[in-house]
Amino acid sequence: MEHTVIHDEKVDRFEVFESGQIAYLQYEEGDGILDILHTVVPPQLEGQGIAQSLTEAAIDYAKEKNLKIRPTCAYAKMFFTRHTQYKEMLVD
Repeated sequence: MEHTVIHDEKVDRFEVFESGQIAYLQYEEGDGILDILHTVVPPQLEGQGIAQSLTEAAIDYAKEKNLKIRPTCAYAKMFFTRHTQYKEMLVD
């Protein structure tokens, strides 16, 4: 399923609005690193691939800005464990 991800740079997050709900990925950027702090998907929206869409948007942003990624949140850690093709983007 395709999701429209909005990047709200004012509050450092990527967002998806679905069915009157908001899901988001909160990040912090500094020193060449994009730190993924939280990925929040309301229970009504779970299982639709929204967290993955948010994470992929963050990856695209990091690529554009030539940033490394620090997956601080539990979902991001799991995502990067499963998607090893991005391992070169991760902070050691």
